[in-house]
Amino acid sequence: MGFKIAVVGDQETVTGFALAGATYAHTYTTKEETLGKLGEFLASDEIGLVLITHRVAEELGYDFLWMMQTKRLLPLVLRIPDKTRYVPKVDELREIIKRTVGVEIMIRKEGG
Repeated sequence: MGFKIAVVGDQETVTGFALAGATYAHTYTTKEETLGKLGEFLASDEIGLVLITHRVAEELGYDFLWMMQTKRLLPLVLRIPDKTRYVPKVDELREIIKRTVGVEIMIRKEGG
């Protein structure tokens, strides 16, 4: 069984991922509506990955953090930059890899 992808974010981000093949999409309007939709995505057995923009995750605040701490193993939730390219100071993907592998993976350019 293949898992599906869901995306939560601003209109442009959601539209782009929907065009790229994301099965489920939700455009952020209100905190309550988005938390409800995110809860549906997290409860679904067919969704394997939920992409959410950093800004929306921050707008959801503590409620989002609580959902992440109490969710099942799947779907994986990954925060992504939005159209403004906003990225927080902590690279979440690097932290996931560091926790999973147990070491920090450094990437450097050759010859420079």
